[in-house]
Amino acid sequence: MRRRTTPTALTALGAAALLVPLALVDGASAADDEGPSRAPRPEKTHETFLSRPGLAAEAPALSTIRTGKEDPRPLLTTPGTTAQGGIGIYDNSGQLIYWKDGKYADLKAATYKGKPVLSVFTATSENDGKYVLLDSSYQQVAEFAVKGYTTDPHDFQISPDGKRVLLLSYHPVKKDLSEYGGPKDATVTDAVVQEQDIETGEVTFEWSALDHIPLTETQVRLDEKDVDYVHFNSLAYEKDGTLLASARHSSTVYKIDTADGKIKWRLGGENSDFALPSLGDAFSFQHDARRLKDAPPGPGGPGGAPRISVFDNGNLANPQRSRGAVYTLDEAAKKATLTRDLQPDPPQYGSYVGSSNEMANGNQLVSYGNTGEIAEFQGEAPVWAGAFPENYLTYRAQRADWKGTPSSKPSAVLRGDRVAMSWNGSTEVRRWRVVAGGKTVKEVERMGFETRTTVPEGTKKVRVVAVDAKGEELRARTVTRH
Repeated sequence: MRRRTTPTALTALGAAALLVPLALVDGASAADDEGPSRAPRPEKTHETFLSRPGLAAEAPALSTIRTGKEDPRPLLTTPGTTAQGGIGIYDNSGQLIYWKDGKYADLKAATYKGKPVLSVFTATSENDGKYVLLDSSYQQVAEFAVKGYTTDPHDFQISPDGKRVLLLSYHPVKKDLSEYGGPKDATVTDAVVQEQDIETGEVTFEWSALDHIPLTETQVRLDEKDVDYVHFNSLAYEKDGTLLASARHSSTVYKIDTADGKIKWRLGGENSDFALPSLGDAFSFQHDARRLKDAPPGPGGPGGAPRISVFDNGNLANPQRSRGAVYTLDEAAKKATLTRDLQPDPPQYGSYVGSSNEMANGNQLVSYGNTGEIAEFQGEAPVWAGAFPENYLTYRAQRADWKGTPSSKPSAVLRGDRVAMSWNGSTEVRRWRVVAGGKTVKEVERMGFETRTTVPEGTKKVRVVAVDAKGEELRARTVTRH
């Protein structure tokens, strides 16, 4: 594959492109009925919550367009003005479900000791942090950090059998780069992959990029003082016991043998083991490399061919554009075919971060990097679109079967004859019951994150009760009038 000109700097482009037209539901409206449409930027940067005023100043708004064909599960994100933002869970209408402010990244659903959890990176200092696991009540049940190195926020994985975890570190190493036109005392950032026993923390596998990937595979300059030459940004367990790793700065996905550490094959980059039909099919500076279900049987022959998904940031493309890309591999012929190319129309460019993942229903959810825009596709057609406020982004976006029941009580406020109630993190509330003077005075449907209603004039105290779909009480709080 021919090398293309490498940008000397990665610039963030704030302008987001339009999506192809979407059929709208629930009163959603397109920005332009005559042409392409997208989820417009929210009118307000943040929503207003009377019951949680502090939360309102922290959680960014999310605007959406729906068609009814999108995956119904909650959206997991970490939106912020940098790659590390708060923990944010939203529904398909853009309503907030859960928010926790802080410096977090890489929010994902996982299974720990047979129970559903959320895994998320949290910063402990400017250059270090750890991954924590939160249970369904959002309480921490475990934490993991790389031993002997700092812990990087780009990825964390629990093995399919639940016995091991994968972590990543960026480790600075002094190198003489004079033969490449660089300084003798340069610093090269190594990528260290570490696997640990999930119970004991014992290191069961450790791998260094500098031991296996030559400096010349990079697509960034080697004549500078500080060089991040591979920049690993995703890790994944393969069924055959190998690992799949995405290296942004070599535009390559590596399949790594954990038995001996050797690289079994490369997809993309300067030394790809798989030929692509054209440069336009190639990815560059990608994120989020994942193995998908094998290709189904087709008219050309039997199925079973491996498929790899990446979010192609497209930094080296001409013109620059980003997409959710899926490649089907012919391992015998060493060919890769671009079989899904999920771009907005016209294309947009997210120069850094981003994700693309296939869901159980076959839809693909694509987060377009630092643009702050997300789209879900059914086949090649967009069926859902979301947008955060201008200058907001989210490292990744994922949907998950998440059910949350917070350990805290609901929040509520009574002002005059109006009551507002919410329960940060609860996914099971369907109705709110309002009790005054020992009697139920009203029962109302949940209306997004916060539900507001009126009570009889002169009411001085109310008990608000969260009620689930079966009509059972979940939790309650009593508040007096302000």
